[in-house]
Amino acid sequence: MKIRLRIIAIFCFLLSGALSAQQDLRVDGDGTSSVAGSLNVEVLRDGKSVRISWDPPRETGEIIVARSSSIIDSADKCYIADSLGKFPSGVANGVNQIFDYNLKPGTYYYAVVLAHHVRRKDVRLVANRNFTTIPIVIENNPQVNNTPPAQNPPVTQNPPVNNQVPPPEEQKYLSDNARVTDIAAKREGKFVRITWEPYPKGIPGETIYTIYKSAEPLSSLSLMRKAEKLAEVSHPENNFLDQDLTKSQTLYYGVSVKQGLKEVLPLVQNQSFIRHFYVYDQDKRKPPKEDDSVVTNPDFSFDEMHVRDLNATTVEGGIRLDWKPPTKADENTVYSIYQALKPLAGGMSTFLGGNVKKLGEMAHPDTNVMVRMKPYDGTVYFGVTVKRGEVEDFTLTLDQSYVAIGSNPNEQDQNNQQQTADQEPKEDQNPKEEEQKPSHNEEKAPLIVQQEEPSEEEMDRVLKSTFWKDEYAEAIRQLGPYAGAGDNSIRGKAKFYMGMSYYRKGEYNKALKYFVQKDTKAYNPERTEFWTKQCLSRIGGGKR
Repeated sequence: MKIRLRIIAIFCFLLSGALSAQQDLRVDGDGTSSVAGSLNVEVLRDGKSVRISWDPPRETGEIIVARSSSIIDSADKCYIADSLGKFPSGVANGVNQIFDYNLKPGTYYYAVVLAHHVRRKDVRLVANRNFTTIPIVIENNPQVNNTPPAQNPPVTQNPPVNNQVPPPEEQKYLSDNARVTDIAAKREGKFVRITWEPYPKGIPGETIYTIYKSAEPLSSLSLMRKAEKLAEVSHPENNFLDQDLTKSQTLYYGVSVKQGLKEVLPLVQNQSFIRHFYVYDQDKRKPPKEDDSVVTNPDFSFDEMHVRDLNATTVEGGIRLDWKPPTKADENTVYSIYQALKPLAGGMSTFLGGNVKKLGEMAHPDTNVMVRMKPYDGTVYFGVTVKRGEVEDFTLTLDQSYVAIGSNPNEQDQNNQQQTADQEPKEDQNPKEEEQKPSHNEEKAPLIVQQEEPSEEEMDRVLKSTFWKDEYAEAIRQLGPYAGAGDNSIRGKAKFYMGMSYYRKGEYNKALKYFVQKDTKAYNPERTEFWTKQCLSRIGGGKR
């Protein structure tokens, strides 16, 4: 009997220990389900960029990758760290690796956390799992591997291998960075041809390219769900003709890379998706003749391909643009309307910088347009070019073919304006003749162009080229229009970085005006509160 009781006691003890261990395991499992694992950061060969990779947490959501000059081992440090962006995690096509390019010399630490835990302020941080403790040091003069290739190889050397064919171990899976590049959209008659540079490690017959079309940018998973799937083609096919076009509109085309069950979506503008403005009745501008190249005025020279006296008037709901046509304009003349945050006086190079938006096109004799836009801060530039056939003139002149709208519009263009006054030829030699001509545009309402809402991706490009290069005055100027965006998050982010730019310039009173605004606080309450306190301490210390 005693032996039996001892056995029962031992069994109960072991059972209670197992249950306790199981409970501890369950608690630990629940507590770490939101924690990423195996966070690894390595410096690339250029010595100034890093690759950040991690194992996604079991809990799904959007991942935030944070960067700081000190270890991000507390929630407070995480809230004020610099964010490298939000990425989907734990779902199909989730991201578990990104790159941080062109870092300045210094010491860096990283953390990977779920966005909704940041919002709820219950972030859990575990050393070397979702935040790094070993510093990444970027030196002033990184050592780059520039070893020259060997010359005059021996005759017995094996023949070169085709680099386009990936090794067997890489053929088994599709990389998270598997994307097409150099995507382009070009009109062919009434249709649009989409072309791209194929994925370098694509496998014929196995790698599939899916073509998407949407009325909105393909820059996030939520926007991708709205896109229309047009077709699928296999590697190495690199083009598709879209024939399903029924009206004039702004379109976004994207190409994804798919292999097996994994698909890498096109989320990078001008690399794997692109914007195209399609004019449905473009072919009606030319008369139906056998020779499509026939024009009414063959002596219409390139030098005459510019509008005159472009004028912008602020009206309810936006801006009205009016201009005078070229002297020999005919039905083959097409006007393109552009918008930018910088002056449009740099010729072709200005339009190739990626900061100029094409709002629309119209055919002569229409010479006015209504641009619907919301209130804005700062200066916005509008320009009108002239195109005939495939030739378009990008040489614009202030107050003739482009104008500045906003506060102090002539502040940055005084020199250009003076040159314009000295060089502009006298074109109104017959004023009476012009006065006698009937004005169509005053008899009918102007055509309307809907200005596109600024995207966060475009604002990130502005930040990358200004704020992150310590060009704070330029950042303030270019972020102005984004501070008046309709999207709350874009508006708040723009105002936050305008405040940060003023802070970096030492203008703490101006910075404080942005940090105390409702939009800025909604964008990031913790960081805004932190920098508000910094401004107050600076101002209280006698620094202005």
